Amino acid sequence: MGTAEGPQSGHSTVPHQIDVLIPTYNPKREHLIETLESLLAQKYTDWHALIHDDCSDIDTESIVKPFLKDPRITFKKSPVRLGIGGNWNAGLKATTGRFVAYLFQDDLWSPEHLSHAMDILEENPPIGFVSMAHSYLFDGHSPSTEYYERVQAAMKNVKHGPHSGMEMLRRMLECELTPNVIGEPSFVVIRRYIIDAAGPFLEDMPQALDMEEWLRVLRISKWYYAADGEFGSFRVHGGGTSAVNQEAGYGLSDRLRCFQILLQGLRGEDRRLALQSRDRAVQKMIAKFFTRVGGGGAVSGTSRNNLIAYCLRHPLLMTRCFLQYVFS
Repeated sequence: MGTAEGPQSGHSTVPHQIDVLIPTYNPKREHLIETLESLLAQKYTDWHALIHDDCSDIDTESIVKPFLKDPRITFKKSPVRLGIGGNWNAGLKATTGRFVAYLFQDDLWSPEHLSHAMDILEENPPIGFVSMAHSYLFDGHSPSTEYYERVQAAMKNVKHGPHSGMEMLRRMLECELTPNVIGEPSFVVIRRYIIDAAGPFLEDMPQALDMEEWLRVLRISKWYYAADGEFGSFRVHGGGTSAVNQEAGYGLSDRLRCFQILLQGLRGEDRRLALQSRDRAVQKMIAKFFTRVGGGGAVSGTSRNNLIAYCLRHPLLMTRCFLQYVFS
């Protein structure tokens, strides 16, 4: 993968604290305009935004052109398709601010989003990253609606304030790594040296690449959950990336891969907890599969192929979990 270069304008040479990374791909005009308007409405102003377009089929630059009058906003278009993770990482590589905040092309920030996140990070040096409480804007039917409703329910049980990274990781293992309570990248602000230490997003993971990244970050950093307000809205709609990947069945296979990666770095009791969590996840996957098939429900071709591929890679695990399911 080469360096993503292309048309650019509005380049800022002024030092800044936060890099706001806005990855785009075939954005809806009205959504992207609302997103950028919410950025310009921020009370915290020491930021530079990079809109990094992933070789869209539409003219994204024409949509954002009025916003490029602000010298803090830059636009670049990749000459080749990078994919979700590649586009996210391209923004990281092209920027240098001390803090990083992603803002997706259809999400919205409240005016206090950046200012409150920065207050928390500046006042708490041991905190590596902060997640901001937010609402979910359900825009029509989406196959991922049920998942985000579960996220909302789970977040009610997470306390406002600082959390040990490893304690939070163990809590996620209790729930088989679902749902992702750290949150979507649009509502996470992170110190650059932390994300540099954890490593880039996995470019070959289509759905759970943000959760996989957070699992690595939790192992090296403390986390803060800002639940003392509502700092924006994550838009859920049928055309969103999460919905498309959910429909294709990538979520489950990505979560199982998250377990595989996580297990490589854990030892002792934490590894034992992760193994138990993975086995529970596989058993639930098997039960859900047979319940759906037995009830005459449809299983997507991608989901079926992902399940078969995982069985072939881990025959002993799948056999053991299948027998536990049968005799439970």
